[in-house]
Amino acid sequence: MRTLAQSRLVIAVVLPLLGMVTASGQQWVNPHFDAHRLDFRDLGYPLQNLIPADDSLITALLTHSNGFVYGATSGREHSYLFFYNRYLNKVRPLGRIGDARGVHHALLEGPDGALYIGTGLNILAPVRLTKNFPVEYEAVEKQLWKDIKRPFEGYAGGHLYRYEPRTGDARRYTNEDACPVGDLGIPVTGNSVYALTWSTDRKVIYGITYPDAHLFAHDVANRKTRDFGEFLSRRVYGGPERHWRSVPRALYCDPASGFVYTSGDNGWFVRFDPGAGRFEATNMRLPGEYWEALKSIDYPVVESFVRDSAGVLYAGTTDGMLLRLDLAAQRTQVLGKPRLHRRVRAMAAGLDDRIYMVCGETDMVSKLYRYDAAGGFRDLGTMAVDRSPYYAKRAYRIDAIAVGPDGTVFLGESERRGKLYLYTPGADPFPGDMNPTNPVVERMRPDTPALIPEAL
Repeated sequence: MRTLAQSRLVIAVVLPLLGMVTASGQQWVNPHFDAHRLDFRDLGYPLQNLIPADDSLITALLTHSNGFVYGATSGREHSYLFFYNRYLNKVRPLGRIGDARGVHHALLEGPDGALYIGTGLNILAPVRLTKNFPVEYEAVEKQLWKDIKRPFEGYAGGHLYRYEPRTGDARRYTNEDACPVGDLGIPVTGNSVYALTWSTDRKVIYGITYPDAHLFAHDVANRKTRDFGEFLSRRVYGGPERHWRSVPRALYCDPASGFVYTSGDNGWFVRFDPGAGRFEATNMRLPGEYWEALKSIDYPVVESFVRDSAGVLYAGTTDGMLLRLDLAAQRTQVLGKPRLHRRVRAMAAGLDDRIYMVCGETDMVSKLYRYDAAGGFRDLGTMAVDRSPYYAKRAYRIDAIAVGPDGTVFLGESERRGKLYLYTPGADPFPGDMNPTNPVVERMRPDTPALIPEAL
């Protein structure tokens, strides 16, 4: 039996530790916006159907017309489908997706409400790089290609799957259950599906593969896929992740012309003509540091396309730039670079017609930004949730974003124990709330600098 003195000793030791935990939790507060606007959800129920840690990297999100937000994970062993039920305020897993280990920004909603999922290997998995190799012309580039291709040796290829929410959502799943998907086949042998988009009539799915950079088209009605081959003439590694081949990560189908746009060689936008079955050059180019000023030959690629309610088209790049595109006039307008670090990792148009972006390289902490024509860029800071002493968490890497039917911005964490973050936009409390000399804001802020780790 524990004596009274021993019990008092335990209390004397534990209470200061709890105080330390609470104090450390307070340091997670984000000074860039109202902290109560941010929260997160686990991917399932602990000890029941919580998606395993090593398979919970959220790499795709989609807002469905039924009001739910669907997402897919990448991982060491499996890829899982899940959805956020706004009426339950929880995430519900929907089972393992075939034999996939990754879904990279490849979720589409069909005209009948079905989900179309492009799968492959885990694109975020580290690549084992060769240390010693022969010295020759473009030796690094040649060895990088061998190292990148090695995980795909003997790989059959990523699949296209079809999931029916009206029947699949009603079931209950464990981590061992398979997601009830229909297999539409492998678009390109030995490749992962890297990006997807619909044709204007939503009868054909266009996709890009990795690492061979093929464009394919899948006819939904007859379930036939056509491979149009590799559309990049060079294999470059512009980074910032040097172990990735520079392959564009997004497609956009112009509703006016039916052309499918993406970025091509040397950062030039290219468009695919479905009628002719071939790519055409454009007069638009991504801004960036090109090989003329560098010792390596590389160029930026497009990360994402976003269209707002007014029909204005935006594009984010691997160099961290935001562009406005005028496809009819074949013009680009560089709006700026919100962060010193590179990459616009994910981007979405809010219901407030602001563009929400997650920026930062893989080894840097991802930060949320927004852009609007009137106010320009606004730094919304890191994804730091503080509900201490109950829970507190900070997301270091975000790779997917979607906007819910009520304007909530959903952000998918691509860490080992990925969470689904929810950010609720709102009006700025004060016009000068980012100004540290604002006397009103100064009275609201803590006096202790330690409570704000990233001081303004």
